Amino acid sequence: MTPHTPPAPHAPAEGPPLLGEPLALEFVNTHYAVRGALRDGLAGPGELTWWLWACRERFTTDLPEETLRHVGPADVVGFQQLRDAARRLIDARTHEHAPDQRDIAQLNRAGGLGRSWPVLLWNADGRPAAARAGTCSPLLECQAELAHSTVTLLTCESIDIKPCLAPGCVLYFERNPPRREWCSPGCGNRARAARHYSRHRAPSD
Repeated sequence: MTPHTPPAPHAPAEGPPLLGEPLALEFVNTHYAVRGALRDGLAGPGELTWWLWACRERFTTDLPEETLRHVGPADVVGFQQLRDAARRLIDARTHEHAPDQRDIAQLNRAGGLGRSWPVLLWNADGRPAAARAGTCSPLLECQAELAHSTVTLLTCESIDIKPCLAPGCVLYFERNPPRREWCSPGCGNRARAARHYSRHRAPSD
């Protein structure tokens, strides 16, 4: 139960962006676009392992090296199903339409996977510290955390979620400051360039 840092897995060449958004948004943003082509940042065990490792400090669940080394196809399916349900629910909130009840059930099911509790450790230097123990796998605990984060995101009225307005972007972000329109400076530059081109292009014959 001693916390440790697992070794960094191989990073994908064009992996999903990590923009410092709330954890639930970082999760749904693993569905992203590169030069107009949609990508799945959780496409296989290697991609899921990298994303979990990259976000490991955002979870309260410890992710041991042994766990990350044995991420398999069934784990990928579980995270993908949760991600896709969370994304559709966020879309329902941002566009103000009724959600699919199956997505709500999927989110609530994942939220009930976690079975962990805090435990006390006493370090050699005499300082107490907290860790977590549980009865299910760390990967299921992470799914539960992601579900809980999504519930908070969807129900907190002070969190303003918006889709990025840049051409071809499919990411979501928390609009803070209130006038923010894009998920990143790069998308802002592309959006401004597209607007400039639209205003100044020569009329068609």
